[in-house]
Amino acid sequence: MSEEQEDAAVPAIQQALLRAPPGEAQLLMGWMRGLREIGQGELRGRHKAAAQLALLRDSKAAWPLAKVMGRALKIVAWDARSWKLRLGVLAVVGTFVAVGNAGAGIVPLGGGIGLPLWVLVGGGGVLIGLLADLIRKKTRKLPTP
Repeated sequence: MSEEQEDAAVPAIQQALLRAPPGEAQLLMGWMRGLREIGQGELRGRHKAAAQLALLRDSKAAWPLAKVMGRALKIVAWDARSWKLRLGVLAVVGTFVAVGNAGAGIVPLGGGIGLPLWVLVGGGGVLIGLLADLIRKKTRKLPTP
């Protein structure tokens, strides 16, 4: 099994925790132990929620938790995606930043619709990636003279 396949088999939150610095990992482990104690305790309802929030505040685990969750989100939303999807996402974000929510009118078969430009350009970015992959596959299959 390749390293990429092994990474794909491990859930993103575990990958993010493994990448955390040792000090942050220890903070998070202490916080998780406290959560387990509160969960198994006698508190009910909003008292339990208040105790969990107080534990998060007192243990100083909020920032390390946010960083781990951000790493996990990056793994799921970016690292585990193909370059075609990344190209499309970059096209959508870049167009939205450049022109905002400006629109374009399209008149297919006589019925006009308006679409935001970032939708059109993002779809084009994915299409370009798909076409590049198809061309690459075709050239690999061609026999060399």
